[in-house]
Amino acid sequence: MNFAIKLKELREIKNISQAKLAKDLNVSIGCVGMWESTKQTPPATKLIQIANYFDVSVDYLLGHNEITSEERKAGASETKKISITPIEDEMLYLFREIGKKHGEQAQQALITVAEKML
Repeated sequence: MNFAIKLKELREIKNISQAKLAKDLNVSIGCVGMWESTKQTPPATKLIQIANYFDVSVDYLLGHNEITSEERKAGASETKKISITPIEDEMLYLFREIGKKHGEQAQQALITVAEKML
C-alpha cells in the first residue's frame, strides 16, 4: 500500500478532516490533498511529523512495514501478521489471563495439550 492510501486511511480511521490535519501539521489543505492524491510526497521532516502524529513508523507510512504501533503493542509480529477470528481472540485473551494467574508453566501445559491434539 502506498503512502497516499495509508495517509488517507489513517486520517479516516482517526476521523480527522484534511483541514484539521493540515492545520495540525502546519501545511495547506491543498498540500494534504496532493499527498493523498499521489501528486506529491512530503519531505522527510514532514514524514516524521506525520508518523508521530498518527503514532506509526515512517516505514509503515511508506509501505515497508504493515504493522502499526497499536498492533505491535498488542503483540503483532512483523513476520506473522494474520487476521484472527473472534474465538481465536477469546482464546488468546484466556491464555494470557491463565499466564497472569498461574504462570508460564500453566501456559506451556496448555501448549502441550494443544500439540497432542494435532
